[in-house]
Amino acid sequence: MTPLRAVPATALALLLLAGCTGPRIVRSDLNALYSSGEFFAAADGRDLRTVVQGNLFGTPGFDQRVTEIMTATYIGPKTRFTTTPGPTENRNYFVSVVFNAQPAVNPFNLCDRKTWTTAPAMRPIVVRAAFCILGREQSAVTGYLDQATGPDDPNFTALVHDLTVQLFPYVLPVPFGRPDFP
Repeated sequence: MTPLRAVPATALALLLLAGCTGPRIVRSDLNALYSSGEFFAAADGRDLRTVVQGNLFGTPGFDQRVTEIMTATYIGPKTRFTTTPGPTENRNYFVSVVFNAQPAVNPFNLCDRKTWTTAPAMRPIVVRAAFCILGREQSAVTGYLDQATGPDDPNFTALVHDLTVQLFPYVLPVPFGRPDFP
């Protein structure tokens, strides 16, 4: 392809990307002590307490819908994300998810068990999440979505799915540094 023919193709690709309104996920932090092995030990075959704050659509059961999407997302261990954990819960571990915190909250601060003020109608949707061990953040992510019609909207489902995948990356423990983390 000649350079002049590449210009329209590049312009078309940029226009298509600009029109995308799907979710965008940013991994904010992965603590040096995070390992998939510890996540497996904490959550495989267990309930994992998940604190969901903010109800974007004002619908009953919003927090349950979020945890259903998280539970249906394959991340390795068979984990049930839930706001009401049963006896299999390990109380040292939990997940904090906050939608549209106002003012914006740093995802590193989500493990202190505070109640955050949220703005349900705010768009774009901003969700911050952290995996916490003993009150300290082990991984943290932020997700963005321009618009969604409800908790069953495919774009919203994709947002929570992608957020869950990024929150629990497969990482091997390495004694000297983290060459497996970009």
